[in-house]
Amino acid sequence: MAAAAAAAALVAGPVAPASAAGVPESFTVDGSGFGHGVGMAQYGAYQMAREGRTQGQILGHYYQGAQNTVATTPRDIDVQVYGPDPYGFSGYGDTGATRIDVKGGSWLLQAQGRAVARGSGPVDVSVSRGDLVVRAEGRTHRYDRMWLVWSGSPYYRQDAAPAVAHVRGAHGAYRWGRLQLSASAGVPNVVNRIPLNGAYLYGLAEMPASWGAHGGRAALEAQAVVARSFALLRSGDWKARCRCHVVDDVRDQHFTGYDNEVSSYARYWADAVRATTASLTRARVLTWSGRPVEAHYFSSSGGRTAHSEDVWSSEVPYERSVADPYSKRAPGNDYRSWGRLLTQESAQRLFGLPAVASIEVTDRYRSGQAAALVATSPSGETATVRGSADRIRSVVGKHTRAGTLPSSWIARIRAN
Repeated sequence: MAAAAAAAALVAGPVAPASAAGVPESFTVDGSGFGHGVGMAQYGAYQMAREGRTQGQILGHYYQGAQNTVATTPRDIDVQVYGPDPYGFSGYGDTGATRIDVKGGSWLLQAQGRAVARGSGPVDVSVSRGDLVVRAEGRTHRYDRMWLVWSGSPYYRQDAAPAVAHVRGAHGAYRWGRLQLSASAGVPNVVNRIPLNGAYLYGLAEMPASWGAHGGRAALEAQAVVARSFALLRSGDWKARCRCHVVDDVRDQHFTGYDNEVSSYARYWADAVRATTASLTRARVLTWSGRPVEAHYFSSSGGRTAHSEDVWSSEVPYERSVADPYSKRAPGNDYRSWGRLLTQESAQRLFGLPAVASIEVTDRYRSGQAAALVATSPSGETATVRGSADRIRSVVGKHTRAGTLPSSWIARIRAN
């Protein structure tokens, strides 16, 4: 989503060196929380679970008015694991050839409804003059689209040793489903077609599965419901550029496939998914007016979640600001409080002042996130940076020494 309001346009003045006369060498931005602040705070959900709340109570708190119900879902979902960015986001997407290694068994390559190759060695996938080129077992194959399946799956040698496909440059490994190979924008495009209520959800790494061993079972169940709701909504948006519904990273949800299923605490996440699933085509989701919702979530808040319109452009009726004392009580939350360094020179560039003596948060959203910062020079001149919570986080963060800000829950900015 695009940020709602741009920060006030400021013309940067000349950068002056810090002096001893009322001009500090740097500032510390003190704050708490991590993430955008809309929807469910994951650490908050964890603590609510530890305090005895059910997944229904957790979801009812963070998405007030949304319906938590069992609904019909598609059987499969197409997940891009390698290829060009379908959303137009800079810094995402792959740009070159890749290799697929099938470990622990053998594979079958299919095109136009028939087998064209079998083997166990590497499968090299590239694009030449806009065409898909697959080289395997010493031969080259050119088709518009191909499918790669492997042993121990429903698609090939089901009773044989189970194999796992590894796509170089992807985020995970793939035991289930099959891989569709094509070309898009001059780049190999690899899509894992898998059951939505099965392998897709099991392969999501959006919340620590270890929480299930420490009282967080209900939080994992809540995460499974919102993750499924998000995927269900995306399942109605098939993208021709990637021949997919979703991608495998933060642009949608972090999918690592089989890697997530064999992690140390994987059974807790699998149990949570199963607890919210009735069948491959029926499962628990969040809805509003009978439609699945794009249920946002984030790591932890600074004490209260945000109205969606204070962070982005749209007012979402089920994503309202609610009290969240739970995030700060949750064990393991390293973002209960944090500090980031802002040098004098960076402060001058941020506010467009020749020198900055002090910086204050002068306006806040309902969530407590900063809405406006005012800097004052030694001579009394002031300059303001104002914008959406997401914009404040971005514009202030890029001027800090770390280059980012964990959140826009800025408690204060103190001179050093």
